[in-house]
Amino acid sequence: LGQWLSVLVLLVGVSSLTHAQTETSKPHELVQVTTEKILTLLKTGVDPVKNSDEFVEKLSAILDPVVAFEYIAKGVLGVHAENVSADEIKQFAESFKLGLVNTYGKGISGFEGLNIEVLPPATPIGDSRRATVVQQIKGASGTIKVSYSMAKNRQGDWKMINLVLNGINFGQTFRGQFAAAVERNKGDLAKTIQQWENGVQ
Repeated sequence: LGQWLSVLVLLVGVSSLTHAQTETSKPHELVQVTTEKILTLLKTGVDPVKNSDEFVEKLSAILDPVVAFEYIAKGVLGVHAENVSADEIKQFAESFKLGLVNTYGKGISGFEGLNIEVLPPATPIGDSRRATVVQQIKGASGTIKVSYSMAKNRQGDWKMINLVLNGINFGQTFRGQFAAAVERNKGDLAKTIQQWENGVQ
């Protein structure tokens, strides 16, 4: 979870932002606008550590419309999602989100001095309901690329549903970790979910 959170930090917590001014698209614009909103929040002086409750509340308000937390949480559950109720999935997703946002608040100070560029789409998005947004992130330690999987929901809104960093698919990674935890707990789903929730808070 820490790795996923680190990439969210790269998404929204950079100190310098550039944007390719060639062909753009709705999901690419969404990443751009989200970044600018977080930068604005940081400039208001709300301390992520000293005023953590206020920061978490305001950050959640920005990320909720952008990140499909419930979809991601259901993906983490994998085949086990069929064995839990809709309310349990929603609760798991809320805990998942809260853990990420809280950790973000604690770790934001370590991601200063980065320069990020949202690369233009390789092909026109058109009427597609799926798209990949690629970011090129430059820092003192070098340059990396992050690919965000974006999807348009039934309401026509674009959401981030997964990401790949240096070839590591985080959706698959979390799903594998959860499945392994279920196996360690001898199939006890409730226990595994509780442990996972406790682990991200």
